[in-house]
Amino acid sequence: MSNLNLLYVEDDEDTIENIDFFLKRHFNEIIVAQDGEEALKFFKEKKVDIIILDINIPKINGLKLAGKIRELNRKIPIIFLTAYSDRENLLQAINVHAFSYLIKPFKIDELIDVLNKCKKDFFCKYQNPDIKKLSGNFTWNKQKKELFFDNQRISLTKNEIALIDLFIEYDSRFFTPEEINEYISLNNDIKDNSIIQLISRLKRKITNLTGNNNFFIENIYNKGYHIL
Repeated sequence: MSNLNLLYVEDDEDTIENIDFFLKRHFNEIIVAQDGEEALKFFKEKKVDIIILDINIPKINGLKLAGKIRELNRKIPIIFLTAYSDRENLLQAINVHAFSYLIKPFKIDELIDVLNKCKKDFFCKYQNPDIKKLSGNFTWNKQKKELFFDNQRISLTKNEIALIDLFIEYDSRFFTPEEINEYISLNNDIKDNSIIQLISRLKRKITNLTGNNNFFIENIYNKGYHIL
């Protein structure tokens, strides 16, 4: 990440001091803004590759700022920092295509993990922006929304496409079945509430078609589902 520039938007000076010291060791330049207006100004004026953005900042809050940034750049990774855990804010973060989010207070190891995934995603997009590699020799074509196993295309239902697309878009976070259902319903008008059954059917279909038992969606107890 040493050749990348990071925009860090945070209004708490103690947090800035603690995190900024760590970030300077991993990025070419750290651009610090303490409110939404200043952050938007810096984003327009400077080269920014990744954004770490607190939701609760003055003048323009983080969610509104992310919306303005998305009007200018649809692809730049945005990592939200938030003290909130309610579904409304997290769904709004999804709507502005957040790369990931961290709930305060978080550990440095958690931030490192997210930044490493962000770095990997960043360079993969430059190599081939439409192809996402998954575990078990699976690949996902983001533009065409197609799943392949060893170059063999796997036919998917509308529900299955929406499910995989959600995990691909936010591959660094976990989703509960309720969150998955709400996202799919909002974006594709899908009324099927049986998300667990949907995932089980998809796993069974893929195993039967490919003979590959290395399913790329994992369920972790007390955390939810995520993609491998």
